[in-house]
Amino acid sequence: MIGKNIKYYRLMSHLSQEKLAQQIGMNKMAVSNYEMDKRTPDLATLRKIADALHVTLAKLTVSNGELSIEHGAFRKNASITKTMQELILGYADRYLARLFSVVACFGEAALAPIPKYERIPATDFEAAGQHLRKILELPTNGPIGNITDILENKGYIICPIQIEERHFSGNSGTVNGRPYIAVNTTMAAERQRFTLIHELAHLVFTFSDDQDEERMVDGIAGAFLLPEKDIKRELGPKRRDIRSDLRYIQHEYNVSMASIVMRAYQTEIISKAVYEITQKWMASQGLRRDEQSGIQPEVSHLLEQLTVRAVSEEEITVSKAAELLDTSISEILDN
Repeated sequence: MIGKNIKYYRLMSHLSQEKLAQQIGMNKMAVSNYEMDKRTPDLATLRKIADALHVTLAKLTVSNGELSIEHGAFRKNASITKTMQELILGYADRYLARLFSVVACFGEAALAPIPKYERIPATDFEAAGQHLRKILELPTNGPIGNITDILENKGYIICPIQIEERHFSGNSGTVNGRPYIAVNTTMAAERQRFTLIHELAHLVFTFSDDQDEERMVDGIAGAFLLPEKDIKRELGPKRRDIRSDLRYIQHEYNVSMASIVMRAYQTEIISKAVYEITQKWMASQGLRRDEQSGIQPEVSHLLEQLTVRAVSEEEITVSKAAELLDTSISEILDN
C-alpha cells in the first residue's frame, strides 16, 4: 500500500517520477520500484518522500487493511488522461480506506445491508428507470429527494471525489462486495444527481454489444429522475416551445434544464426541430456552461458521522479522527 500512496501523492503534487527522484536524491528507477512495491523505502527515505510531497508519514504508510476493491473501467472514449485516471482511482482508494477503518470500530452493522439485486438487460429507458425506482423502494412518479441519502440507506457507498477535471463525472465498482459510486463533487448539483443514477444503472443493468451503453444509462437516469408520466403532466402531450417551463420543472425535480429538454424530446412532447432550437437558445444564454440552478449539492455525511461517533464512544482518538476527516484537531474539538 505504501507504493500506491507514494504514487497518489506524487500525482497530487503534479510531480513526475524523475522530479521526485531528484528531490530525494535518488534515481527514477528507485521511485518506480517503490511505487510498484518492488522495494520498500527505509524510514529515512520515507521522511524525504513525505517532505517532498508535503504530507505526513502517516499518510504514506496508511493501509487499506483487508479491503478488496474493484474499480469499474473508465469509458473507452473518455477524454481523461491515464495519469488523471490513476489519480481518481487513488482518491477513491483512500476515501474507502478511511471510511472502512472507522466502520471497523462498529462492524458492518454500521452500514445498511449490502443491496441484493440481479443484473438484468436494459432495453427501454422508461422501464429501466422504473426498475431503479422499484429496487430503491421509491414511488413510481414524482420528484426524488437527496439521492446520496437514499443510496446510502440502501447499502451503497457514495465516494465523493473533489477533483477539478471536467471530463470526469463519476465511476463505480465494489468494495468488499458492496457497490460503491464515486461522484465528482466539483460539478453542479444537478449533474451530481444525474451521475449518481447514471452509475447506478451501470451497476444494475447489462448491455448487449450492439447497444451504446453510455447513451442507454444516460437515458435511464433521465427516465428515473423525470418519468414520462411526470413530464407529460408538467408540459402536456405536445408543445412547440418549452423554454418558459424549464426553470419551474428544474426546481421541482432538481434536474438540469438540459435533461428536461432531452426528456421532452425522448417522450415526443417536442419535435427534433424544437429540441434543436431549444438547445441553441440555451447555448446563447450561457446555460450550457452554467445553469445557475441553485440546487443544493449532494453531500455524504457518512464518514463524518461515523468518525464523530467513534470519538464520542472512545473507539478512536481525536488525532485519528482529524486524520480520517483530513482536517485539524482544533476543528474536531470545536465541533
